[in-house]
Amino acid sequence: MSGPRRLFDVGCGQWVLDRLVEPRHPGCQVGTALPTGFDRVVRVRHPAGDGRTWVQVAASSGRQVHPLVQWGSIAPHFDGSGRSGDVDPEEGSIPPESLAAILEHCPTDHDVTYAVWVGFGSWADRGDRHALLPGWGGRDYLLFEAPKAPIMTWPGMDPIWPQSANLIWPKDHSWCVATEIDWDSTLIAGPYPVTQAILDDERLETFEVDYGDDLSWYGDHFNPLPDWLRARR
Repeated sequence: MSGPRRLFDVGCGQWVLDRLVEPRHPGCQVGTALPTGFDRVVRVRHPAGDGRTWVQVAASSGRQVHPLVQWGSIAPHFDGSGRSGDVDPEEGSIPPESLAAILEHCPTDHDVTYAVWVGFGSWADRGDRHALLPGWGGRDYLLFEAPKAPIMTWPGMDPIWPQSANLIWPKDHSWCVATEIDWDSTLIAGPYPVTQAILDDERLETFEVDYGDDLSWYGDHFNPLPDWLRARR
């Protein structure tokens, strides 16, 4: 497989920007992270670093798993000050095994486009502002093209660490995968057959969500707010 190739003409990503919804407060809506207009959106929760599922963590703490569940509301040890890769789900990057499972269900006969947040590390060839795809809230992205795969390293990124793309889409715009830099889950928008296959994949912890759903820490209205989060209000 050939490696990712940097794209300096970011016009291929304009369709994504045109179909995002403008952020509104309070909360972080699904539609601010990936383009609207698809049949359905699926949320895939990133696996915990210690191998437990979110269902197991919630059961051990007497909490409930539901479409908008937040890690901070079900994991008693988590206090919002930082994540441990040995225990907590990754934030802003989906593990390659989970991404590979998702991409199995996302069809394409061509290379796909990957968007990676420019704020990850520094870049040997960052280019000027015209070579970045501008997103909401300073989410500016470098674009790459490569065959569909769970790519975790990017040319020019320094230092190098495993980092998934934040957006992935095919040339026909028939689906889109989004891993927002502050979220510990990944969203997939697409047609019913694609999204249903992902919902049915037992390797993944999934729920269907809506574009207007709030995926901020405060979006979990079923479980009690932890003390550290209540104190921030």
